[in-house]
Amino acid sequence: MNNRYHLLTYLTGIIFLIASCKKDAEQPDAAPVISGLETEYYVLVREALVFNPTIENKVDSLVWIINGQRVANALQYTFQAPADPGNYSMIIMAYNAGNIFQKVVQITTGRYVNWSTTTNTILTIEASDKFTNNTDLHWEVLSAPSELYRLSASNSQAAFAAVDRGTYQVKVSSGNLVDTLLITVRRPDHLQSPYIAKVFDYLPAPGQFVNELPKYTAGDTYETMIAKVSKELVGEDANMITLGGWGGYVVVGFDHTIVNVPGRRDFRIQGNAFGANANPRPNAPFGGSCEPGVVMVAYDKNKNGQPDEDEWYEIKGSGNFSAENELWYSVAVDKNNDVRTFRDYEMIYHRPVTEIPVGDPQNHISISNYIRWTDNQGQEGYKIKNTFHSQSYYPAWIKDDKITYKGIRLAANGVEESGQGTYFVLYAFRYGYVDNYPNAHDNSGIDIDWAIDKNGNKVNLPGIDFVKVYNGIDQENGWLGESSTEVSRGENLHLLGTKIETINP
Repeated sequence: MNNRYHLLTYLTGIIFLIASCKKDAEQPDAAPVISGLETEYYVLVREALVFNPTIENKVDSLVWIINGQRVANALQYTFQAPADPGNYSMIIMAYNAGNIFQKVVQITTGRYVNWSTTTNTILTIEASDKFTNNTDLHWEVLSAPSELYRLSASNSQAAFAAVDRGTYQVKVSSGNLVDTLLITVRRPDHLQSPYIAKVFDYLPAPGQFVNELPKYTAGDTYETMIAKVSKELVGEDANMITLGGWGGYVVVGFDHTIVNVPGRRDFRIQGNAFGANANPRPNAPFGGSCEPGVVMVAYDKNKNGQPDEDEWYEIKGSGNFSAENELWYSVAVDKNNDVRTFRDYEMIYHRPVTEIPVGDPQNHISISNYIRWTDNQGQEGYKIKNTFHSQSYYPAWIKDDKITYKGIRLAANGVEESGQGTYFVLYAFRYGYVDNYPNAHDNSGIDIDWAIDKNGNKVNLPGIDFVKVYNGIDQENGWLGESSTEVSRGENLHLLGTKIETINP
């Protein structure tokens, strides 16, 4: 009670002094502003915490008050934690002639091990030395200010990442041994964007939109094409690019780690998939223009900002091993589609010898023996040039006369449903791909927990920094041309506040 009384008396005196000064001042100073401080801090007992706030505008005095007691009048203050744990309310008051501004900060002192990180960043934490030689460590989050976090443990080490700032309490234990860790998550120095921040690589496979999306201009190089793709994909106002035929790919990155939040889908890369309006097949599954791109993810383990030596993991989509469980599978079989799935597929495209003009689009005259291809299954053939796109389908900035692509080749999902060759429906796979469902559909979202390693084993990733998308379908669809994955805006769903529940494949 006495402390509060003294504080009230002290503050009343300050306000009276300011009011008196303001009367005499012809032009009062602009109000001071205190920034550069968090609202909550945690510090170990017997350790010091230095506060050095940023003060805007003129300040005559900066007063520090802890639990009702004035402790300093200075531009910075060092809080010395006592030997016993406790909670402290600190008021920082800045005033000048005619103005007063205050900031309230809560300080918790304790004996917990303290770690610090920023939002959307993977933090590697380690158990203390007392757990040495223990191989049965258990990690769990005891309390959290938000459910948007991930803790991925591997015995004595764990990786932690959180979307929201605050203090997270984590326990590590082995038998009777227990440690409690407090992880303070703060804002980063820069504002994080929920959208694609950089394009690292781009190589479309031959296709009807190649050299058009984006537009190739004579003299363009790999570097200038990367710049053009970046202009289309980076940021919120992204536009469409094509990946061309099977195997064509793009590699993009974000300016932060996308946290792998349990139970939710974490990101999506938009495409231009849409549903058929007049499919004559009754009770047909969803389909229309669905051109699935296979998704690969990686996190920046060496923290150099490049997807160089980091391991890539495959997002296990519903058809990555077989299409037999897809709702349209029996229809595709009846139509004699190639419904085989190849896990280690390779295809080589050969540059066309000449670029022969195509015929009148109204007559649907095309060139069937246009771009020769061979694969590692002993097959070969030609890509067709249709009448609607007369430019070269081979990426014009590539100097080599042949290009090899590798990856998963999915089952052919395109079915001619009219019986007259006029109405093709490209059916959607159930989940796990880009340009497979409309962008607003939940199934356009990708869960990082669907990731598997090169041996098909599930991996426990705390988050990812890089995404690779490549066209997974090799199919010609009559007058529509080849299936070609298109890519547009990339989104971190958590930063956008978009909640999409996941499924367990």
